[in-house]
Amino acid sequence: METPLDQLFGLSPQTWLTIDQSATLLGMLTSILALAALLLGALNRDRLRAWLTRNRFPQVGQHQGADARWEAIVFTVSRREVPCWVLETLKPRLIGLVVTAGSRLAGEEIAKSARDQGIEVLPLVEIADPDDPAEAQTKTGRLLEDLAARGIERVGVDVTGGKVPMSLGAFMAAEEALADTLYVTVDYDKGAPRMNTAKVLSIRQPK
Repeated sequence: METPLDQLFGLSPQTWLTIDQSATLLGMLTSILALAALLLGALNRDRLRAWLTRNRFPQVGQHQGADARWEAIVFTVSRREVPCWVLETLKPRLIGLVVTAGSRLAGEEIAKSARDQGIEVLPLVEIADPDDPAEAQTKTGRLLEDLAARGIERVGVDVTGGKVPMSLGAFMAAEEALADTLYVTVDYDKGAPRMNTAKVLSIRQPK
């Protein structure tokens, strides 16, 4: 006996059964993929958040006073004055220093000032080529990984010192690690910073 199903588009019941089974299989596969994406998102939520919020900077240019708190700060170093002022003002409990051959002495002076204040100092990290942002990114990233392994969550990366490519590399490392990026604005008089004019500027606070 012929049924309406036999008449629809001239397809046989077997063909309709195959289509129905295919649709059921497709629905199952879609559900499995959605569940897998959900699990991957849960396991890698920090990376997912960073991807979803990439190139968005809702908190740019905010001044941070002495009450701002970072457990640790990583500095790109050229001179000692600004980092030492930051240490005295913000009082982190641990710092990392990214130096070059030319700024290693300044880095050692910053490290001594930090230790005198009871601040822990990670071993200095030296950049061989301050014009290579990739090297600065990689080595700053290792410092940030070390801090994360210690359970430190509130981290700032001060990109004031160093050459521009070095600071850009450190900024990219901070973005990948979801760390805050800081910059100290200060007036200069005959090449010397006037620290009474210094202010901490928040470039980026991804968290």
